[in-house]
Amino acid sequence: MGEMPEQKLAAHLGDGLEGAIGQKVMSFGWLLTRASAIRILCHENGISTEEKITISQASATRLPFSFSARVDRVFPIQQFPGGSMRSARLHISDKSGEATLVLWNEQAKLAQHGILSGDSIECTGAYFRSGEIAIGKNGSVAKSGESSTVLVSNLPEGVCNVEGVVETVGGARAYLDRRSGEEKQMLSFSICSGGKCCRAVWWSPPTDAPQLRKGTEVVLEGASFRNGEIHLNNFSRVLPKGENGKKKGKFGGAVLDGESVALEIGEEKFSASLPEALSLLGLPPGLQGISPSTVLSIKAGALAGKQAAYTVEGGRLRSLEFEG
Repeated sequence: MGEMPEQKLAAHLGDGLEGAIGQKVMSFGWLLTRASAIRILCHENGISTEEKITISQASATRLPFSFSARVDRVFPIQQFPGGSMRSARLHISDKSGEATLVLWNEQAKLAQHGILSGDSIECTGAYFRSGEIAIGKNGSVAKSGESSTVLVSNLPEGVCNVEGVVETVGGARAYLDRRSGEEKQMLSFSICSGGKCCRAVWWSPPTDAPQLRKGTEVVLEGASFRNGEIHLNNFSRVLPKGENGKKKGKFGGAVLDGESVALEIGEEKFSASLPEALSLLGLPPGLQGISPSTVLSIKAGALAGKQAAYTVEGGRLRSLEFEG
């Protein structure tokens, strides 16, 4: 099994471990067990008491755990009715085995923009449920290690993630799929980075594929480089690069308009439900003794005029962060 809390604490306190445990037990009138004292000391020293385990061990524990893994594939984001909930499933693996990782809401946005197949990730606050690994509300998912993307100038033969700038975009053309006999679409474009450009062909791009324009920074996930060309299939993704697809603008405010809230950022205007607006502004849905509309008004007034980074999906405001 992985490293235990006592081992983590010992690495942090060194020779002072036993003395610290004894003092903590004594401070509780000798009513504290050794294990409880260790957990309290871990908490006081910012040390996680979660056990780090391998993927194959996940199904055998009911306690929250942490783990490291490689992302093998990111499946399409699932959006639920109302637009406030979403989930993403990732196929992950380590030397011990493989599993499906489920991410929800804010964590799912990482899979939408920040996490690619081939990335190494570190997860905390994980739990095993219904045959899948999920991340708890207080857990985290973060990329670790080196970037999994390469420049056009360093393209290796085989499957890879390519980053670059779109140089040219050709029109969509029809082609006949030899296996199915169906007529499908293909899109050709060129991408440049590292002082070199390469032609790319996207076979059967999805209907919701991002629109490619000259000058757009992108990452081609799951691309295959062969015979001097980049090829994308229905398992590939084309993701806008940059600050996780975020836009920037000055926050103009948020005003309650009937049952919805009108938000203004730069030259863009958005509509959201009151609970959604409160969440976007980092507020709880309700505070005892004060109405949500009053909380919204006070918070929006304090933030008006500040620079904000935000993401938009389907014409709706999905995330909002303020600078400074």
